[in-house]
Amino acid sequence: MTSTRTTVAAQLLRLAKSLGVDFIFTNLGSDHPAFIQAFAVLEADAEGPEVICCPHEMTALSAAHGYAMITRRPQLVLVHVDVGTQNLGCSIHNVARARVPSIIIAGLSPLTLDGDRPGNRTEFIHYTQDVPAQSDIVRQYMKWSYELRAAETVQQVMQRAYQVAASSPQGPVYLTGAREVWEEQADLPPPRISPPAQMGGLTDDGMEQIWAALANARRPLVITSALGQAPEAVDLLVRLSERLELAVEEVTPQYMNFPGNHPNHVGYERNRHVAEADFILVLDSDVPWMPVAVKPAAEAPVFLVDADPLKDAFGLWSYPVNASFRAETVTVLAQLVRKAEAAGLPSQAILQARRDWIAGARQAVALPPVTAGAEITPASLSQAVADLIADDQDIVVLMEAPTASPALMPRLRMSRSQSFFSSGGSGLGWAVNSAIGVKLARPESTVVTIVGDGCYQFAVPSSAYWVAATYDTPQLTVILNNGGWNAPKRSSDMVHKTGGVAGAMDSYWITVGRDARLADIAAAAGGAAAYECSRPELLAETLREALEIVRGGRSAVVSVVMSPISQQRLGRRTSNRTDGVPVEQ
Repeated sequence: MTSTRTTVAAQLLRLAKSLGVDFIFTNLGSDHPAFIQAFAVLEADAEGPEVICCPHEMTALSAAHGYAMITRRPQLVLVHVDVGTQNLGCSIHNVARARVPSIIIAGLSPLTLDGDRPGNRTEFIHYTQDVPAQSDIVRQYMKWSYELRAAETVQQVMQRAYQVAASSPQGPVYLTGAREVWEEQADLPPPRISPPAQMGGLTDDGMEQIWAALANARRPLVITSALGQAPEAVDLLVRLSERLELAVEEVTPQYMNFPGNHPNHVGYERNRHVAEADFILVLDSDVPWMPVAVKPAAEAPVFLVDADPLKDAFGLWSYPVNASFRAETVTVLAQLVRKAEAAGLPSQAILQARRDWIAGARQAVALPPVTAGAEITPASLSQAVADLIADDQDIVVLMEAPTASPALMPRLRMSRSQSFFSSGGSGLGWAVNSAIGVKLARPESTVVTIVGDGCYQFAVPSSAYWVAATYDTPQLTVILNNGGWNAPKRSSDMVHKTGGVAGAMDSYWITVGRDARLADIAAAAGGAAAYECSRPELLAETLREALEIVRGGRSAVVSVVMSPISQQRLGRRTSNRTDGVPVEQ
């Protein structure tokens, strides 16, 4: 085998390409001269990943998140030192909680103060950015963190980064290196690729525990949030559900996990069926129900299957179960299908009892038809979007509308594998950035993002739509514009049941961005077509026109104006104080 001599930065990029990394999403800084040179050297021969320059780091990691959701292969995200790492912000939380593979690389301030070593300190910021423990900024979210200190180890370090990120449970890793290390010449042989570690299924004893509890259950319930990351798992769950008449509930779905139009789908409402079930199987769900609201029946066996059943990256997390299994859900479902087909069907009495319970459960969550009104509501908007995408096999929906999701999901009822995604975390601003990566992974698809107005503002839209225009990744964005951020208001009202003083005064301090021309930000930054729609009779036509623009290769943003959630106006010149406001006891 012949070796290649070049810089460590170039070697890393070549190795990344051989590992299946297609893109490097980057926001460059003073610690990246070696990478800038490597980009130029490798571009002509396409020996490295394609470079996607992002004006903001939130865009960079969220776009990599979107690409990896589809491909399950980690991409590179190159940011700079402490400040660039901090600018990743809540996108770090999202990739960690969503268990999405990512390789984040950041520079360090140069190690040497003078001399002729390439990369030594040449700028004053190399002092101000030299922090004692840069990796601690993100360590609690990482599967692995490491500083590359020797040029000759770049292959081993990069291979380990890939292997750790891509092995189940997948997640982010964080590599750092000083300028001098990236600039060093490395004489390395062609790499030997090590694949990700594999995770298995249930033991024979584990299978018997689940099967014995399931055999005579009359109200068995499967709860899932993320098994759809493996499309074959969706097909297996459908087969198992149809053979055994199992009810399936999706809670805060991160993927399309079970067809929303399937007769055994019992909705998206967390807590709804938990107390009634006499058997519960939780598959890839971090929060299957809220213990403060509901608990399983005392006699109902509960089983948990997850690549990360202990959730040891969470602080307080407690769900009593009969047994939990660290296993790959797709493998477990294949085992259960084989068991079900070999064991024969349950009795007709049991099957009929299950059908009857499913019918009742579906009736309990059935929604009334949407009626015409003077204003657009979340229900009427979701119905309009559902009508827009009906029977279109090329549309992918990304949703980030936390308080509106309960109204949106039951009407959308996504039913194709990899047709729906959410962030899997709570770091807002994900969707319009992640859509870039989804479009890169699925260029034949039309990408639709449904976001709250707060999520849109958190997304740094000036960055997201510039990247979308520059790298030909258009999206249709539908903004639920209710004039404020509903989540803080809802949380306050949940704690203070009568609304408290804030409710009496209608003072929640959440009307940030009220009256702002949100869609115009995307138009100014990335040439997107900007719409604002407040009239119900024009909504369907506006969405159709915007969708056609996106299919033509240009982003479009529709700000759908709804009834404001608060009349409070922020600023020093206004006051919402009133006399006689009751004080909460």
